[in-house]
Amino acid sequence: MNFRYIFYITLVISLSAQTQVVVKEVMFIDAPYVGEVTTTTSKYAADGLFRQEASIEVDRFLIRLAMGGNKSLGSILNGKSESRIVYNAKDEEYAMETFDTIRVNDGIPTLKATIGRMNMGGGSGGGRGNDNSDEEEEKAEFDRTISKLLERMPGFDARKVTTKIKGKNGIILVEEWFTTDTTLLQFVSEVEADLVASYGGQKQNNPRSFSERMLKQAEQEFESVPGRMVKYTMEMTDDDNGFKMVWELKSIREVPFNMADFKIPSDYEKVDELD
Repeated sequence: MNFRYIFYITLVISLSAQTQVVVKEVMFIDAPYVGEVTTTTSKYAADGLFRQEASIEVDRFLIRLAMGGNKSLGSILNGKSESRIVYNAKDEEYAMETFDTIRVNDGIPTLKATIGRMNMGGGSGGGRGNDNSDEEEEKAEFDRTISKLLERMPGFDARKVTTKIKGKNGIILVEEWFTTDTTLLQFVSEVEADLVASYGGQKQNNPRSFSERMLKQAEQEFESVPGRMVKYTMEMTDDDNGFKMVWELKSIREVPFNMADFKIPSDYEKVDELD
């Protein structure tokens, strides 16, 4: 029996069988040409059950039109019935597949529930990553500050880490807050990971720290902060444009178990796949 399994069992035991964990996250992006985009994500986790729903609001009309309008999409994993459901709350439609169907597809779900072409998981973006030459990296200046004091955030005491990277073409400022109070966060992550693993898939994780990833890529030494990230801001400025991204864990709560949070409303229409 490996450590990960033992840790997960301990988490399940520590949380009552009559409870579930509910998470709310908000991401805000303000980018050139795209404008402001706000994504609100809710997650629900209980023993053998996981649901995630993301709602997106796009400020600019043409961008919103290109993405198919504001949306609210979600998915439900049910380990008891071994089923995966994807749904569109705006259109009140859903589609379903079994874990067996996913297993024969090499652990890759056949039904998709994506919002436009954007990676709403908080990736650093692909359009600008290769603009820096080796010469520019050598000339870049790095500054990193770790707060000695903890800051009180909703439900957490967190330590702030500020990383500033100044290059030839602009400045990147990353602020991150980490907490060591991770019991509920770990439970939600483990529930999803175990359900995905049960159909042969692998859960996609966001970077533990964006600043650490960038510093590693630049082969810079740095001091790491323990715990999990509960908030970050990233601002990039150059001669022509600016970019800002803010992600925050707004709340995480243990609440009485409610099976309705893991079911599709009865008036939703079943379809073969979502548009």
